[in-house]
Amino acid sequence: MRFKGLLVAVGMLGVFHSFALVAQGPRPVPDPAMPIFWTAAQMRDIDARLASNQNATTHNAATRLIGSANVIYRTGNSQSEIHEKQGEFIFIRDGGGTILVGGKMVGGKLDRPDELRGDSIDGGTRYNVTTGDTLYIPVNTPHQFFVDSGKHIAITIVKLNPLP
Repeated sequence: MRFKGLLVAVGMLGVFHSFALVAQGPRPVPDPAMPIFWTAAQMRDIDARLASNQNATTHNAATRLIGSANVIYRTGNSQSEIHEKQGEFIFIRDGGGTILVGGKMVGGKLDRPDELRGDSIDGGTRYNVTTGDTLYIPVNTPHQFFVDSGKHIAITIVKLNPLP
């Protein structure tokens, strides 16, 4: 009987631990210790796959290259967003659009740990971006993507943990 009680207690601890992990949000995916190389052809294949799997509501599809880098293919406007703990380098690999940076987020709500999503941005600076451009977004800075109808933008975003 004592053994059965111990099993129940251990099981309950596991359940509580699982709830604690969920409450903390997803654990960050570590970056690999070894180099990884993506050819231009492989990146075009990734873009083609993402282009055919876009979410009709958000007008984009994304995949993770490594823990700190994502590839996004977008054919429409995004919500505004703020990353409270990480800056971002945005590399425009194909296509173009406008990225609004700065100003004040309108209608912002916590979407996931350390990330706010909102309806729009009041103010800010518009950057017209095209293939080959790079933009840095500091921590806690509102930003939003705009892509004209019938156009696309393929980007790589690298998340940064800024040095003090």
